[in-house]
Amino acid sequence: MPSIELSLIFVIIGQLLNAVIVLIDKYIVTKTAISRPVVYSFFVGLISSVALLLLPFGVIDVPEGKVIWLSLFGGAIFIGSIIFLFSALKVAAATDVVPWLAAISTITTFLLSFFFLDESLPRSFPYALILFVIGMLLVGHFRFNSRSFSLVMVSGILFGFSALIAKLIFNETDFVSGFFWSRMGNVVAALSLLLWPEVRFSITESSRNITHKDSFLVVINRVLGGIALFAILYAIKVGEVSLVNALASLQFVFIFLLIFLLRHHLRDIYEHEFRPGHVLHKVLSMLFILAGFFVIFL
Repeated sequence: MPSIELSLIFVIIGQLLNAVIVLIDKYIVTKTAISRPVVYSFFVGLISSVALLLLPFGVIDVPEGKVIWLSLFGGAIFIGSIIFLFSALKVAAATDVVPWLAAISTITTFLLSFFFLDESLPRSFPYALILFVIGMLLVGHFRFNSRSFSLVMVSGILFGFSALIAKLIFNETDFVSGFFWSRMGNVVAALSLLLWPEVRFSITESSRNITHKDSFLVVINRVLGGIALFAILYAIKVGEVSLVNALASLQFVFIFLLIFLLRHHLRDIYEHEFRPGHVLHKVLSMLFILAGFFVIFL
């Protein structure tokens, strides 16, 4: 099979899994015992400790102090980004949140790379920016209140910073070690949430009330996240990174389709995603943002 076709298959699998992950996140923060975004973020960050399984294989290098500090800072940024993301998913429609998040984090990443990594902005960046803005305005049908808008904006900006810090870490060490220490940064940041008495109380209460089903959903969602990450990294390895990045927008296309299929089975969660007169706006917004991704990456 040609490498471009193999890459396409893996990126489609990865983005389909990412769409499923968002829908499970939406369910967890609205219908389970760990519905508080900060509590769910604690457990998500803690699961990063699975990276400790790499230690017995002797593939982890002892890092310089710069890598440690970057990992700790990156962990704090990551935990902050998912707290804001889960908060947004709790109060807004997933089909509104994800396209905004994708566009804002992409714009932020390019601008930060320009200022801090001396990377040139693509010549097509202004055109992609216009397409992103039009798509973002359409996606919410101007329905976002100030709270929803602020949560998504902050989350997208923090995800952009998280990508920048990850790049800085990988510039300082090899991929495996960079992956390990960045995961440890997530764990430390998650554990630091216990320093706040209110958060500690919420985590304790949630731990007492969590069901086996809730625990399974959290674990399986992180497993899916690992598989999705592997699929996308492999797609980059065998294909072209620009194409893989452009196809990242498939995630919210899959979200749109999955929610459309599930709207009758999980009415109280997803039915409001497709209110009368809003479907056309969502489709148009996806087309504009899809076009923005292809313009900026291809």
